[in-house]
Amino acid sequence: MSLQELSLQYEYRSDGANLVTDFYTPCLKNATQYWRAVAYFTSNGLALNVRGLSTFIRHGGQMSLVTGPKLMSDDIEAIQRGYEEREQNLDTSLDCDFEKVSHDRLMLLTWLIAHEHLDIKIASPFDLSTNYQHAVYHEKTGVFLDDNNNAVAFSGSSNETVGGLLNNFESIDVHWSWDDAQERVQQKVDNFARLWDNNTEKLEVIDFLNAVAEKLLIHQTVYETGQVETTDKPEIIEQIVPYLPKDIVLRKYQSEAIEAWFENECRGLWEMATGTGKTITALSALAKLREEKENLFVVIACPYQHLVDQWYEEAIRFGFEPILAYKSSKSWVNRLNTALVRYNYGVRDVVCTITTQTTFIAETMQKLLSKLKRGAVLVADEVHHLGAERSRKRLTDIFDYRLGLSATPNRWFDASGTTALQTYFGDTVYEFSLDKAIKNGYLCPYYYHPHLVELTDEEFEAYERLTESISKLYHQTESGETSEALERLLIKRATLLNRAENKLAKLTELLTDQTDSLHHTLFYCAPGRIVPVLELLTDLGLRVAKFTAEESAAERQELLKMFASGHLQALVAMKCLDEGVDVPSTRTAYILASSSNPKEFIQRRGRILRQSSGKEHAEIHDLIAVPPIDYRQYPTATFRTERKIVARELERFNEFAGMALNKFEARDKIWELAKNYNLLGVLGET
Repeated sequence: MSLQELSLQYEYRSDGANLVTDFYTPCLKNATQYWRAVAYFTSNGLALNVRGLSTFIRHGGQMSLVTGPKLMSDDIEAIQRGYEEREQNLDTSLDCDFEKVSHDRLMLLTWLIAHEHLDIKIASPFDLSTNYQHAVYHEKTGVFLDDNNNAVAFSGSSNETVGGLLNNFESIDVHWSWDDAQERVQQKVDNFARLWDNNTEKLEVIDFLNAVAEKLLIHQTVYETGQVETTDKPEIIEQIVPYLPKDIVLRKYQSEAIEAWFENECRGLWEMATGTGKTITALSALAKLREEKENLFVVIACPYQHLVDQWYEEAIRFGFEPILAYKSSKSWVNRLNTALVRYNYGVRDVVCTITTQTTFIAETMQKLLSKLKRGAVLVADEVHHLGAERSRKRLTDIFDYRLGLSATPNRWFDASGTTALQTYFGDTVYEFSLDKAIKNGYLCPYYYHPHLVELTDEEFEAYERLTESISKLYHQTESGETSEALERLLIKRATLLNRAENKLAKLTELLTDQTDSLHHTLFYCAPGRIVPVLELLTDLGLRVAKFTAEESAAERQELLKMFASGHLQALVAMKCLDEGVDVPSTRTAYILASSSNPKEFIQRRGRILRQSSGKEHAEIHDLIAVPPIDYRQYPTATFRTERKIVARELERFNEFAGMALNKFEARDKIWELAKNYNLLGVLGET
């Protein structure tokens, strides 16, 4: 590595050379020091030399820059962060490789300073308050040095900006120390040394942070062209242009959903069955929106981390470069803030961040998003989660365009939450039901087998106490009010039903003599029932594993592969299979955690009905815990409340059965329960 190995020209001029690729990059790759003195500097100009800088950094290169006081505001912030990180011994937010920051000019600038590869000083006429208040520092020189005491010096019209290095017509004169009879190189070296040490007449050269403290810097919101004057159009070194991938052909209903959203001024809810491609449809809508808008800041909020990862993979296919914002804020805040600043200044036309809904409603994210000054769109996956009281308070007006996705946007026993979502996102602008998806061949048909399982005496006593408490609060939901206390009681009651002891005995009965033929089977369990179900299945000789949040993402992926290939006959899961995890190879499902919540109920059904090669239909066994069949039917307030709740559940069971291949058989199974509560009308019978 030596500068002397380069084939250099005495002059580089825009009509016959590219200053970056022909001169700067080769010199950087062979140098260990780069001294630069310019009137104007931008991080965009620095980013043009990423290839040369990569090698320069690997060789331990150090750049010393003297520039005038007029800088971009976001560059000033990035430089300050770099020095702050250096003082803090490299915060973990920048403890990463050069390659990981090289794609983002502001992160690159911060990283170089934090890792002591770049130092910046500010040059100003000696006394800004008197003689030289209208003067500017306008010098443009540079020196490359290597470990063998070789030096290449240059001077000319070029600033360290995109205009100076690429866009403008520029020229530089070059000299090298190994052939320099007139010692021009040494003169440049000496001049820069005096400049750096603040020993140059008529100039004051001070450390960057001192210039900040003394308020000597002049903030700009548009980039320099390389001349004194500014332009209205900023320099842009990269544009993200989302597009519809060539391998994706939208189905008719997906195109209809997009059209409906645009007709409603890009606001509204999509009520689309699980498995019908909401993610692809939403990303296609965003790509179309970008075609119509000059700029777009996209926020995609998901309820779970695994959904964030899935959205990320799909968004990449559509040409986005998403910033993942979840887990520790140190891993994403600086990067997202940098992108947001660039977006506000018009340097970047498209920004996309994908986050969890927990992170989205957190103060850090909300404070950051409040800085947005240009068009923004919010896409909420499984939007019903954002209807919770704490979450909906964070649904601010900064988003011009809004899209909520869910198979079931209505919140269970929460009329206020449902109304809040409809008020913010808009009404449902498109619906594609499970029935339509099955009839049109997008989901597979299924057989539905409900199995009524009676509570034990002890469970029934607890059930009655909970129902009595629920009855006292139930009137609040009927008046449209939200009751967190009622929701807690309903969850507690559902947990009791999901953990019903007799479900294990019923499961054993159903699986007897079927273990040899059982394959691609899911068992949905309630929390706390995973171990008993695993033990039961293992005792029956099944190859089975649990699939929960306790397993890492890599472990879950491996389990899904083993399940799809048949190496595992069954998976025992809880909620982590409710939303977002694709298990299309599933043939049979046993639902032991039979949720009364329509969201969970419908999610689980849709998850099982995804199409797969050789899969003609699915089998769903639903173990439903109920009070003893001779449950007293006195016209008490408690029973009336119980009857209303059961009526809602029967409506779902009936709808579930009504789409099944064996709908008459399935309805017969729950006929006795409906009769006991005088609810045969729910089943369409009198």
